[in-house]
Amino acid sequence: MMQDFFNKAGKVAKDTASRAADKAGDMVEIGKLKAKISAAKSDVSAKKKKIGEYYFEQYMGGAAVDGAVGSMCEEIKGKLEEIEELEKKIQEVKED
Repeated sequence: MMQDFFNKAGKVAKDTASRAADKAGDMVEIGKLKAKISAAKSDVSAKKKKIGEYYFEQYMGGAAVDGAVGSMCEEIKGKLEEIEELEKKIQEVKED
């Protein structure tokens, strides 16, 4: 009777340990897959940035760009001019 109890308890413990090991393995696999997803998303973002830089360079070179892109390019151009003015002010403060 006592032997049956210990046998059952041992089996339950082994089953529980086996399930825990399976879950741990699953978590490791999920972690690896999430890392791959993150790397792919980073690559996508980098490519989008390059596309944007390409179109902005085209715009600055005088190429025609469509309305939405042209509007964004104008905004960027304005911000770059603002940065230039602020940098000039910094230089003036340093020279004083």
